[in-house]
Amino acid sequence: MLPETEIALRNYDYLIRSKGVDDVSLDFDSDTLAWGDGGSAVDVLIEPGFTPATGD
Repeated sequence: MLPETEIALRNYDYLIRSKGVDDVSLDFDSDTLAWGDGGSAVDVLIEPGFTPATGD
């Protein structure tokens, strides 16, 4: 598994577990990661430190 893939999965898993499966979604057509009243580009999932799951 590529390091970026593991980071993305850990970050996504953290979001799902901390915010709830009904409150986190990926929109592949717009490359958007959405949660609660906000969101970001899906690319943030590969950033170490985006969530505590991939923090230092």
